[in-house]
Amino acid sequence: MNNYCPEIYKGLFVDRWNDEHIKVAPCCQSWKEKTTIKDFNFTTNSYLQSLRKKFNQGKKPKECDRCWQAESVGQTSRRQNMIEFFDTDDTVIELGSLDYNATWACNSACIMCGPKLSSTWAVELKIKKEQLASIGRYHRTDNAFIDKLDLSKLQKVHFNGGEPLINQEHQQVLERLLEAGKLADTLISYNTNGTLYPDDRTIELWRKARLVRLFFSIDAIGSAFNYIRYPGEWSMVENNLLQYKQNMPSNILFGFNVTVAGYNVLEMPALYKWFEDNLNTNREGDPSDFNWQPAHNFDPKDLCTDSIKHAIIELAPIEKLGGIVNYLRTYKTDNSWIKKLDEIDKRRNTNWRKSLKIGKFYD
Repeated sequence: MNNYCPEIYKGLFVDRWNDEHIKVAPCCQSWKEKTTIKDFNFTTNSYLQSLRKKFNQGKKPKECDRCWQAESVGQTSRRQNMIEFFDTDDTVIELGSLDYNATWACNSACIMCGPKLSSTWAVELKIKKEQLASIGRYHRTDNAFIDKLDLSKLQKVHFNGGEPLINQEHQQVLERLLEAGKLADTLISYNTNGTLYPDDRTIELWRKARLVRLFFSIDAIGSAFNYIRYPGEWSMVENNLLQYKQNMPSNILFGFNVTVAGYNVLEMPALYKWFEDNLNTNREGDPSDFNWQPAHNFDPKDLCTDSIKHAIIELAPIEKLGGIVNYLRTYKTDNSWIKKLDEIDKRRNTNWRKSLKIGKFYD
């Protein structure tokens, strides 16, 4: 099957929805569907089964558009990475990969995000408990969903957020894997914003894992970072990243997971240079990853003609950013994103036109 994806048969994304429900999918990039915790079964869940059927028929379902889109512009998709990871083309249904949205708790209110994925956003917007419940974020009890899963075939766990390092829920999963005798055989990975440094117990558990990959969600450096990843401070994050490289165990690898949008497309050359100069390997010399995906609510193709042309000129010489150039060539100017940033600026007393390089095209 030229559409084969191992995670359709072996992957599970889990995101908590209030106390009694979860949203599930084969991975974090595909569409999600809500189900009750007590009724969930990885093998028989109707949504997962419907996707498996579509793939068995050779279809490319719209639920997986993010991978098809990435591949169409020459970017390596999650699907392609997971084919390489599992190194199989079988359709046996067994849990091999777990994407775990540890919690929505987050210390950032990034401009491409919102209250569904950030508690700081919810505070800024003064969202009350009734509204939180309507978006699945009214949590009153611990989430014991992990206890329902068969971990015996697990090869990979990835933690999303919120910010997964902000509390101990991720650590509880690692402890469960250690107790089950699976941690030493499991690849652990995180998306983290780089503002936090792990405690000693977390580092000890990481050391016992097969391999740990830390993907830092960094979209710019300097004042542009401060604006995009509000209220984060680049100077503190930069120091953390350098400490990670210097102090982490040798089984820990790094990467950048970059969200590319109209507001930061001109920040990419400086960001990539910082990455190449400072974090292109771990302290053992093992290479780091540089991954990117478009921001769906601030599509980089929505810029004006002059800024698109300028971005292509700046990005074209950098081979690693060639996929972004290909993506930009199909631009469609839409200025609705300007209103979104202006509304954010009004609440936060910030100024995107001064903080971001793209601002000079919109004076």
